[in-house]
Amino acid sequence: ERAIVKYQEVKNKFPYSKFATMAELAIADCHFKDESYTEAQVSYQSFKELHPKHPQSDYVTFRLGTSFFKQLPPTIDRDLSLAGSAILYFDEVISQYPNSEFVKEAKESREAAYKMLAEKEKYIADFYFSRKNYESALSRYEGLMKKYPGLGLDAKALSMAAQSAKRAGDLDKARAYVSE
Repeated sequence: ERAIVKYQEVKNKFPYSKFATMAELAIADCHFKDESYTEAQVSYQSFKELHPKHPQSDYVTFRLGTSFFKQLPPTIDRDLSLAGSAILYFDEVISQYPNSEFVKEAKESREAAYKMLAEKEKYIADFYFSRKNYESALSRYEGLMKKYPGLGLDAKALSMAAQSAKRAGDLDKARAYVSE
């Protein structure tokens, strides 16, 4: 907290110097290190908007994605809407800064966010299936296969889509899924 106050003083006393820019980034880093991820997110976003061509833009973008990612709940039965923002910034690091040292970690974190979203989709589909709402379950399992392929849930989603289609009375679709 004291460091943030001191960095604010630098920003206020020398607003047009390179030290003010360095202080802005240091404030965001302080929030991040303090695990105040919402404040870090706001600080990194502000920095990114004010300094779009800064030499450390890859770092700022990666930390911004990580700030969103760290705000995600530990379980999939909660709101995961921040995962989309995290994925957006991780994608930006991967596509805009392919030589960045943060690409590998951005890919890993992006996959973890996708995995959480896929698990949530499966969780909802399983809920509908257990409640015998087979049409809704089927659409969720189909969405799981379409939006989140290759995350280890494909076989389960295909199997449950076939079962849901059969129980919903769509035998043609059930046969199609069984033959895949």
